Amino acid sequence: MSHTDTALPVSLDRAAVTPLAVQLADALREAAASGHLRGGDRLPSTRALAGRLGVSRTVTSAAYEQLHAEGWIAGRHGSGTYVTTPPSFSASEVPAPAVPAPEAAAPSLLDLGPGTPWADGLDR
Repeated sequence: MSHTDTALPVSLDRAAVTPLAVQLADALREAAASGHLRGGDRLPSTRALAGRLGVSRTVTSAAYEQLHAEGWIAGRHGSGTYVTTPPSFSASEVPAPAVPAPEAAAPSLLDLGPGTPWADGLDR
């Protein structure tokens, strides 16, 4: 059974601090995690959904790109965008973006100027 865009449980709060694209991605992720959207359901095009929600296509495209990167949706060239089987984590457990660990003490810098010999490997 395929859901149409009128069946999507999406409402955006323009007064919220959270960007609209994030709100949309969260709503679609929750719909997939809760079973309202199931694997194989076709999502509306970014243009159609943007028109329905009264937002720019940039908002819907950014939300779809995020969900695609997380594995919640997949695009089929010439066919549309479909909900995949939800990833192995729930919507409340979506991994946080990777934050690089603070570097330990910065290694000493090498002098790579002309005429400077490299002697680091000689004393080992």
